[in-house]
Amino acid sequence: MAIVPTLRLLSTAAGRPSNSIRWGILSAGRISSDYVQAIRASDGAEVTAIAARSPDAAQIFADKHCIPKIYSSYSELIRSPDIDVVYIGTIADHHVQWTKEALLAGKPVVCEKPMALSSVEVGELVDLANERNVFLMEGMWTRCFPAMKKLRLIISSDEIGPIVYIQGDFGYSMANIPPNDRHWMPSSGGVTLDIGMYIAQFGSLAFPNGRVKHVHATGNKMNGVDYSVMASVMYQRGGDEMVDQDGMMQFVLTGAANTEERVVLQGTKGRVVIDGPFHIPQRLRVCHDLGRGESNETVYNFPLPEDPFGTWNNPGSIGFIHQINEVGNALREGKTQCDCFTWSDSLEVARIIDDVLVQVRSDKDLQSIDQEVA
Repeated sequence: MAIVPTLRLLSTAAGRPSNSIRWGILSAGRISSDYVQAIRASDGAEVTAIAARSPDAAQIFADKHCIPKIYSSYSELIRSPDIDVVYIGTIADHHVQWTKEALLAGKPVVCEKPMALSSVEVGELVDLANERNVFLMEGMWTRCFPAMKKLRLIISSDEIGPIVYIQGDFGYSMANIPPNDRHWMPSSGGVTLDIGMYIAQFGSLAFPNGRVKHVHATGNKMNGVDYSVMASVMYQRGGDEMVDQDGMMQFVLTGAANTEERVVLQGTKGRVVIDGPFHIPQRLRVCHDLGRGESNETVYNFPLPEDPFGTWNNPGSIGFIHQINEVGNALREGKTQCDCFTWSDSLEVARIIDDVLVQVRSDKDLQSIDQEVA
């Protein structure tokens, strides 16, 4: 991993801690609002500036979140010397443009997922970050939760044996989403680009030395975008005693219903169940096999951080604190990546999403739901 010079110690002006990380926010949307609230609830971080598509939107956002500085453009914020890291919360169509501009300016970036709309674009951003020696992270906040760190330990310790397969579901009702919402955008809408990566990212955890052999996906569309998806991913293993046996990952995504949002990782000696909602993981159940149909269970609970706000656009967004802390620690240590979700992880997930989209959005053997959004 490339290393950059350790983040400079900041002054203690206005009572600010000497190592406080100063965030600049690109976009005044709902996800940015939740992210800013989480920064305000964290230690060692602060929001110092906002830029939005219009001055009025930026001013309203700044007033709501007590942000001291408004910039007239995204480019002006990116060039500011008073910002240590940029959070990009724009719609996905603009992620590459602004991430690239920030990296070229030498500014560390956290870009909301998906970081780009194809694996080719993700690769270009990773190459640029590596070339410029600048920190870059895709906003896979799930990986930063304490429950996921515990899961890593369980897998690496061989407690449940090598993973045989992963199964998961993620769905939420899109029935009342208006027709002009980002969910229906032809380029970046649909369930795969919105939530598919949450399950796809488990593959590199469960099969850390493996590679994706092939992806098979099917589903249906609504208003031109993928609406429900069923996908299977086969992994060729490497580095364990089951090297000749493929690993498997299966998942279902849907906009038709609010699903349980549970993930199961089945090993040869037991399983881990991540109870829903798994993308903000708070409870692991580790089952050790005693025989066919018999097991004992150990439960690990990881409550969300204390919430001083209570009101969020998306449930569980107080959990952004974990990612904010991970990024802050990485910057202080001079890293260009976060250990919990690396550039390699982003590339693997993007390639899986590519394959799913190609298959599901083609018209071959695909049921299409042609109806207007309510």
